[in-house]
Order: sequence, then C-alpha cells, then structure tokens
Amino acid sequence: MNTGRLIVQLGIAAYILFTLLPDSSTQMVAFPWVLLWQVGLLCFAIAGLLNLWRREKPFYLLGSGLDWAIGAGFVTLCLSTMFSRFPNQGMWYSLTAFGYFIALYVTNNFLHVASNTETAIPKNSGLQLSKILRFQGLLGFAVIIASLFLWITRSWLPQLANFAKLNQWGLNLSYDFSDLQSRNWAPMGHQNYVAGFLMLVLPIFASLAIAQTGIWRSLWLTAIGLGLIDLYTTSSRGGFLGLGAIVLYGIVVAFFRNRSNRGLVALGGGGAIALVAFLISTNNRLRSLISGLISSFANPTQGSGELLFRAIAADVGWRIGLEHWLFGAGAGSAVMLYQQYRPQWAGREAELLFQLHSTPVHLWAELGIGAVITFVFLLIALISLFIKLHRSRSWQANPEIQAISYGLFGSLIGYGMLAITDYQLDVPAISGSLVIVFASLAYLGQVHTGELISLGHQKQPRLWLAIIATVYLGAAIAWLVPVNIAWQSSSVGFIYLSTARIDLAAAKPEFLPEAIAAVDKFQDRLKFAHQLAPWEPYYSYQLGWNLADLAVNYPNLPQSSAWQKEGLAWIKTSIASNPHNEAGYNAAAWLSLRETDLASAQAAETYFRRGLELVPNKRSLSFGLGISLLRQGKQSEAIAAMTTEVINDPIFITSPLWKDAPFQSLYPQVLANLETSYRGNPQKALNFAALQWWNGNPNAVNELQQTGNPTAVLLANAIANDTNALQSVKQNPQTPLEMIISAWLNPNLRDKLLERAYVFATSSLPDERSAAIVKAMSDRMAQAPSFDAWLRFPLPTNSPLVINYRRARVGFGVVSRHLDGVVPLDFFNVSERAEISLFLKDLFS
Repeated sequence: MNTGRLIVQLGIAAYILFTLLPDSSTQMVAFPWVLLWQVGLLCFAIAGLLNLWRREKPFYLLGSGLDWAIGAGFVTLCLSTMFSRFPNQGMWYSLTAFGYFIALYVTNNFLHVASNTETAIPKNSGLQLSKILRFQGLLGFAVIIASLFLWITRSWLPQLANFAKLNQWGLNLSYDFSDLQSRNWAPMGHQNYVAGFLMLVLPIFASLAIAQTGIWRSLWLTAIGLGLIDLYTTSSRGGFLGLGAIVLYGIVVAFFRNRSNRGLVALGGGGAIALVAFLISTNNRLRSLISGLISSFANPTQGSGELLFRAIAADVGWRIGLEHWLFGAGAGSAVMLYQQYRPQWAGREAELLFQLHSTPVHLWAELGIGAVITFVFLLIALISLFIKLHRSRSWQANPEIQAISYGLFGSLIGYGMLAITDYQLDVPAISGSLVIVFASLAYLGQVHTGELISLGHQKQPRLWLAIIATVYLGAAIAWLVPVNIAWQSSSVGFIYLSTARIDLAAAKPEFLPEAIAAVDKFQDRLKFAHQLAPWEPYYSYQLGWNLADLAVNYPNLPQSSAWQKEGLAWIKTSIASNPHNEAGYNAAAWLSLRETDLASAQAAETYFRRGLELVPNKRSLSFGLGISLLRQGKQSEAIAAMTTEVINDPIFITSPLWKDAPFQSLYPQVLANLETSYRGNPQKALNFAALQWWNGNPNAVNELQQTGNPTAVLLANAIANDTNALQSVKQNPQTPLEMIISAWLNPNLRDKLLERAYVFATSSLPDERSAAIVKAMSDRMAQAPSFDAWLRFPLPTNSPLVINYRRARVGFGVVSRHLDGVVPLDFFNVSERAEISLFLKDLFS
C-alpha cells in the first residue's frame, strides 16, 4: 500500500473487468458498474499522487514531446468545459479523460521501477516492457477466446437453429453479416469496439511472436490466427481498413529492414494482401465496402445505410465545430446539440446519436481548435520518437526491442485508421489499451534516447504540483459524489417502478395499495436524483414519461389525472435542461393533446412545431400538428399538416385511423392534396399509382403496370384477375405477396399459403398472434367479392388485422448514457392494416 502497487493492481483489475465483461460498453453506464470503472481510474489517480508526493523517488514524465500533447489536451478540456453550454456534461467526460491521462503517467512510472538511475539505460528495460506487453497480449488472447465463445453460443448457433426451423417452411436463409444481430459484438457490446481492440493487440501479438521463442511464439501465432477469425466475425469495415493499414505498414517495415531478403518479403507481403482480400471477398458485408465508399464519396446525401449514417454525423460534427471553433462545444455536448445541427437531407436516418462515429470529427465538434493542436503535438511527438529510436545505438543493437517498437507503432497506425470511421475513446478496453501502448512507447523513448525527464528530487515545483493535483482530485471527488448518489437513487427508483408495474398489470384490487406506494417511492427517488443532478435530463424525462405512461395505461385509477399532469410538468423540466431533443417535445405535445382546452391545443402546436424543426420527417409529428390546429379551428392548415405526414410516411394513408370521426371528413381533401403533390412528378410515380389504387380509381390497374415496379405490376395483375399472368404465381409462389395471391386463387390451400406468407414476410415462426392474423385474413378472403376488395375494404375496429402499437425509442438508454430505466414509447398510437404492412409495404415506400 505504501508503494501504491496495491492501488494500481485494483485499477488494473477494473481494466481487466471492463475488457472482458460482456456488453461492457453499455454496462458501464448502468449502476453499480458505473462506480467500478470510476474506482479503477481513481486508483490510478491516487497512485499517481502518492508517487508525486514521494520526493525521494523521481516522477518520470513521458518525454519525446508527448507531455506537450497531454498538456494541450488537458488545457483544451478545461477551456471547453468552462465555456460549454453544458458544463456539467463537460466536467463528467473531462474527469474521465484526466483519469486516463494520469493512468498513462502511472503506467510509465511503474515501467521505471527497476531503474536505479536517471541517466543510465536499465539493463532489464526489455524485461520490464516484456512484462506489460505480455500482460496485454494475454488479456487480448482472453478477449478473443471470450469473443468467439460468446458470439458462437449467443449469435451464430441460435441464428442457425432459427434458420433451420424457417427452412422447413421453405424460407431459405443464410447467415448474413449485413444483419447487425449477426455480427460479433462480444464482449464489448458492438462489433466496431471489438475490431478497435483487435487493431491494438494484433500488432502486439506479431511483435511478441517475433521477439519471443518457444511456446510463447506458438501462443502469439495462435492468437494472431484466432484474432483474424474474430475480426472477420465482426464484419467491421473500419476494422478491415485498419487491418489493411497494418499489413501495408508491416510490408514497408519488412522491406526496409530486410534488404537481403526483399524477394521473400514481397512474397510474404503479397500473401498477406491476398489473405485480407480473401477475407473481404467471402464476407457479404465487407464486399460492399468499396462500392459503398465510391457511391458515398460521389454523393453522400444519396447514400444508404451506415455510410449515409456517417455522412450525416460528419456533417453535424463539422458544423458544430465551425460554430464553436475556439473552445469547442464542450466534452459530452455532441448528443445535446446533435438534432439542432442535423441536416434536412438526412430524412429519417440517424435521428439521434451520442457520438459522431469519427474520432477526428467528434473531437473537432466538442473541443474545437484545441483538439487540432493536441493532435498536431501528438503526431509530431510520435514521428520524432520514431526517428530518434532509429538513431539510437542501444535500440539498433536490440532486435527484440525493435520488434516490439514496430508492433506498438503498428497498433497506433491500425487503430488510427479505424478511428477515422468510429469514436471509441469512451470505451475502457480501448482507452486502457491506448494507455499501455503510449506508456510503452514513452518508456522506449526514454531509455533508448537518454531523455529520462523527471521532476527529480527538488522541492519546487513538485510540491506545488502535488498540492494542486491533490486539491483538484478532492474537488473532483466532491463533484462526483452527488452525481453517483443521484445515479444510485434513480436505479432504486426504477426497481420500485418495475414492482409497481407488475402489481398493476395483475389487475387485482389487493395489490393496488402496494402498487401506488411503489409508484410514490419511484417518484421520491427520481425527484431526489433530479435535485442532486438537475443538469441531467434523463431523470426528469424518465420521471415525467413513466408517470404519464401509467396515466395512459390505467386511466380509471384515481391517481391517473395527477400522474398525467405531473408527468407533463416533468417532461417540460427535461426540455428546459435539454432543449434540442425531439423526444421531449414529442411527448409533451401528445400529452397536451390529451387535454381538451384551447390552451393545451396551442401548447401542443408549439411543441409539435419545435419537434419538426429538429426532425422534420419524424413520423406522427405532422399528424399531431394537424390535430392541434384542427382543435383551434384552423382546418385548412390542419389538412396541410396531415398531408405532409402522408408525404413523409406514405403508408399512413392506409391506416384505419382515418375512419375515426374527427378525420373521416378530412380524408377526401388529404387525398386530393396528395394527388396534386404527386401528379406530374416522375419520382412520385409509384406513390401516385398506389394512391390511385387505394382511392378506388378505375384506371389504377394501368397506372400500377406503367410504373414497372414488380410489386405494383403483380398487384395490378391480381386486381385484374389476369389468370395467364398469374399462372406461375398460382402454382409456385415465391414471395409473400405471391403467396397471398395464390391463397386467393387456391381456396383449398388458403390457410397454409397465408401462414407461409406470414412466415416469409416476418422471418419468424408462427405463434398465437400470427394464428389470429392468418385466420382473420382467411375469413375475409372467404367473404370478399374480389382480391381488390379484400385488401381495400374497411376493417372492423376489433379485427386482428388492425395492428395497434406505440413506437419505441430504440437505443434511448445507450444514447442517454443511462441504462437503469425503461425504454420509452411515443404516446401516439399507430394503427396499421396487417395485409398492407406485411405484403405491400414496398408499394408505399
């Protein structure tokens, strides 16, 4: 304890835990896990202070210019926090970064433990470095084994088993890495995080395999092989970009270091490139990398999927940085400001992000020019260190150290390439690995260039630095204590809420008093959390949303009215602390509409309009705006808003909701407005034809056929009952739409075909819900005079074919950096027709 070794070991234990813990990147923002990684960083901070106060021993700096980079980063974080619009979020993230800075110095100093002089090169410097890299290598090997085991048991085998069951229905599915659920997320929670960690350890494996012999070499070679397999299962595009950079770097190094065997190097390099190319060619997701990049660079706004996702994030980050170029918007502010800067052309992609999926972009947005200066200092320091090592005689005389050095630089090159495509510095496994890499390089620079820079034994300025650091650490702990108490309080509150929901769902009178009491305790805990951390919008939003949700779900309870009013008030509080989040305005708007007075309608209009400013294409917002305008007597404006809703979400025109009394009279005018909007627009030809069919236009068959869209043509043939065109469909249907058409044409096979169509459309096995839907479809077919009538005629309100649900805010906890609460649902009740949403969705895209 006196030397600080025990405290450091506790910090290392926290690093190991959050490297191997399944789903660690999200578990770290749940209580009590959030305390454990904080304690780990605190241990390093205490160890650093102990070393700083112990003046009889030198406190080593990093040297080689790395201290300038750390200093620039420290000043940048301080200034960005001071001038941020969200200083408390900035404090939270800055303290974490400071913890890693201190861990870097502590790790570097512990590498010097065996050195008895500040000038001579330690004879066992290679041994000291070998120990820490062997630790990192063994940890990396353990991660790979755990990653493959968890992926095989939780993703690969279950998916194959599910495919085998679906194959019995004729749905021949193969393992598809383009599906997010198929990629290897383990153990860090996301495939890109796993790939990032592999970028840092694979070059270390290679350097250790070169530097060591015997069983250790065999172990590292095995780790490389399994690591490549693990990387393949992640299907991380950024990971393979990093791997490509590592391979090219390795070829260049080998080419210049082995002048006598350049032919062999060229042969080995060609084989490595061929291996990478083979891995890419056998993975369906990676094959699209090159074509996707080309199309994305040509026109980022017209891309799709993850490349468009990153183009949107890059656009947001660039504009945030431009408006806050001097000090940045502040650490942790990207999620708070994201929707304010989200471009109009984004549509419904990337509605909300907590990080900007590119380390340079993210740091530019949050830290401004300071991040650029810090990066320049770091780059100059690394290049300088690389050159100095090659000029060092002791380094040139030690092949083992050379191999390790090249491996460490290779780690930074590979991860640097991946970092362009993703931001991962908030992941303990990644930041901890970077600490080890940088500390090892700094140590190499010190012992092999003679730059053993330390604070020495002198009293000044070491004493003042120790005092300032101690005071700062005490202030940081004092700031963090109420933050963590608030987190713990909310976590307990959500436990009470879960108990209350179970009791209320049981619908037994004897459970009601306990349920109400549990809701009251939930309120007390969340209110207390808000009092301790009023700058955190999560607590007020969760408190408001859950109270309002209870009021919506249990309207007959005496407390329902009070819950709704309190819920709306707390959501308004959340909006005040985070005014750039559409979710708050969405919830406040729909809750305001539950009141019948004019003032509430006007308030709802204001909330809807602000939500539309942030996310113009968000479903339900324009429709809700229309309702709020209608209640104020502004019918023409209401119709225009509802028309906009359908333009943004064309399938909404088929919703059974239009048959409700308030909207039935507006429906014809909305249809007329849509026809005017679509007519003469070649890009809306399919929407126009679908609308004409849905509206019962007698010329709809011709218009559907003229679009050339396969779904539209097939529907037109079915409506026209073209037996010649439908002969193959009747006998051998292949798609879900073909199967329901075949079911219409083959009454004796109807139930089986409808059930198979449902399986194909949902890629899920039959269950009680699907059985009810299939039976309802079959019964309607038996009664319908035509296939067209079966699809278009109104449905009874209680029909299983009317699907009602509320859209979930998927990823709300991850984006909010809190996982203790529930995932909120929008308060708008979506109403869809099963036969349209299952089989004709392409027609209304």
